This record gives sequence, structure tokens and C-alpha cells, in this order.
Amino acid sequence: MFISQPGKDSKSNQMNELKQIIIEEIRANGPMPLEDYMARALGDNTHGYYTKKDPFGKKGDFITAPETSQVFGELIGLWGLDFWINSGSWSNFNLVELGPGRGTLIRDITNAVKGHPTYLQSARLHLLETSPVLRDLQNRTLSHITREKSACQWHENIDDLIEACHGMPVIIYANEFFDALPIRQYVQENDSWALRCVDVEDNELVPITSKDRLLTEHLPAAQNFSHGDILETTPLAESIVMQLANYITKYGGALLMIDYGYTKNQPGDTFQALSDHRTVSPYKSPGDADLTAHVNFKRLADIAEDTSCKSLGPVSQRNFLLSLGLEQRFESLSLNATTQQKIDLLAARNRLIGVDQMGVLFNVLAVTKSDAALPAGFEEISRDVL
Repeated sequence: MFISQPGKDSKSNQMNELKQIIIEEIRANGPMPLEDYMARALGDNTHGYYTKKDPFGKKGDFITAPETSQVFGELIGLWGLDFWINSGSWSNFNLVELGPGRGTLIRDITNAVKGHPTYLQSARLHLLETSPVLRDLQNRTLSHITREKSACQWHENIDDLIEACHGMPVIIYANEFFDALPIRQYVQENDSWALRCVDVEDNELVPITSKDRLLTEHLPAAQNFSHGDILETTPLAESIVMQLANYITKYGGALLMIDYGYTKNQPGDTFQALSDHRTVSPYKSPGDADLTAHVNFKRLADIAEDTSCKSLGPVSQRNFLLSLGLEQRFESLSLNATTQQKIDLLAARNRLIGVDQMGVLFNVLAVTKSDAALPAGFEEISRDVL
């Protein structure tokens, strides 16, 4: 999710149904951990944000890189093709996207590699998606691929996905996937960590600090932080990366993560919400706004390396796309474009790599088997610089 500008809540002040349900649960059971609140707001079976709507594009709440320009998908599609060739052109492998949105990215990826039919013929396509609304959109977007039922498989959880990969190499794309996974927040209080929860005050949802709901996990020494500092962790993201890295260590392949986030362990509150392309309160109307948090690339890279995988990056999205030939591709598209099309192309180019837009805010991290070929867009670097 790329936030274009701040603003006020655009939804009605009338309480939505999910908010009332959560308030009643908190009154009955006590404060709800932020992690659980975020999971409910995004994934509730009936009222969850991703369960009931298509949030993408100008008519939605935010615009992702694939929706900005086909060039994004084309370049990372060719990135995967290049890695496949340098890895020996596996005769059978899994082409995977985590959180495919409308299916725009995987569509552009497959279109970009049509000139290499052996690549697609060797690939089994897998999509990890929990939203029935988005699954339907993906199916329609990919109708040229999914006419045969065996051509594409959808999965609701990472365990089913890994089982369906049947021990074959993988090329996995995760663009703006990890930022939407539920986070835990801890607050430093008197040299100890206390869990951030959601409570009810004057019939509104509010964040509080609750030592009574502290969860056990490995945390840095609180004495190294200042009173009031907030520490974020993402247990589900860490678990998914560990599972995928373990698979890659055993069977080969690559995981490419593209998201906004930070590149070193640091305190800070990055929990935020977006509705109608504007920032809103994440507690005002659960299920009606996208909830998200910045990705800790340092932590995910460390987890991958703990499984004996090799992590590469993170590098800025700007440098990554430029190294893959973004400028040349936009120049070729501009050759026969009208004046208005050239203006639109320039705007898309600037959005993808502009230092005040996605270019620096977004980072790219790759995970491969330790002895794998070096993927395009990365250089061998020492882990101690992260």
C-alpha cells in the first residue's frame, strides 16, 4: 500500500457491524491484542476488509505498483525467467504469487515471458489468496491461463501451498503481501515490554498498553530502549518466510519480496490505515479500511539465513527496477505514444522509482538457496551491513 496523502476519515460516522461485534467481545473478554484486532479487521469471514471488497485501483483505497504500470510486472517477470535460465532451466517448477490482488502482476509476468514458451510450459502456477472476492477477480484476469483447471491452483494457507509444490523448485513473488499481515506491538515500560492491545472507551476502540496480555517470544532487552518506545513484530510473516526458506533450502528456487519497510531493527509505531487513498484512524471503522504496517526486512533476512538460505538486499525499489532496465522499457513505450500517453508514462515511471514516492520507501529482498546463481538486481553483500 502506497499512501499518497494524509486526510480525514471519509466513511460515515455510523458504527459498522464489525466494530460493534469487536466492542462486545472486548467488553466480555477484556482488551484484544492488536495482532488479533488487525486479523479480524482484515480477514473476518463476513465483515473483513479483504473478504468483502476489491480495494485496488483509483476506485479502491490504494494503488499498487502492478496497477501503476505494466512495466513493473514485465521487469520482475523477466527477472524470474533470467533466474530460471541461470539455474539450469528446470523442466518442472512452481511459479507462485502470495497475495495476488486482482491478478494484474501475475498476468503481466506471464505476458512478459511469452517469447519463452518453455518457461511457462515448465511452470505450475500457484496463488495464495484468502479473499473470495479477489479470487474471482484473479480468475477473470487470468482467464487466458486458467481455461484448463490444472493450469492454476489457489491456496488459502501456506501449508497447503507448500504441500502442493511437491518438492519442485519455486519462484515466489510477494509484492505488498507482508505489510498486510497482523503485527504485535510492545511498549517499553520500566525496563520491560508490555503488549499493545485494543480496548473500549466511550464506545470507541482505542489502543492501550496491557501487561496482563504479554505474549512470550524472543524480544530485545527492554533496557536498550527508551520509556515509551514501541517495538513491532510480525509472527505470521516470520513463520511464512521460515517455511518458504526451509523449502528453498531443500528444493531450490527464489523468493522475491517487494514492500515498504525498514532495513534495520528499530523502534517505532508504523501501524496505519488507508481508505479512499487517504490515511484514517485504524480504530475508527474496522473492515472498511486497509490496515498495514512497515515490513522489517532485517528480521526477515535474518530468519531466511537461519535456515541456511542466502538473502540478498534489501535494495531500494528504485535501484532494483533501474538495474532491470526500467528506463529503457519506458523509452520504448514512449516512441509511438501520444502526448497524453507520454504524460501518463512519465507519471507512472516517477511513481515507481521517484525518491519521494515508491522508489525509496519500497525495498526489495531476495532469498535463494545458498549455492544458487546470483539473481539480477542484487550484488553479493556482507550481512553485517544490514
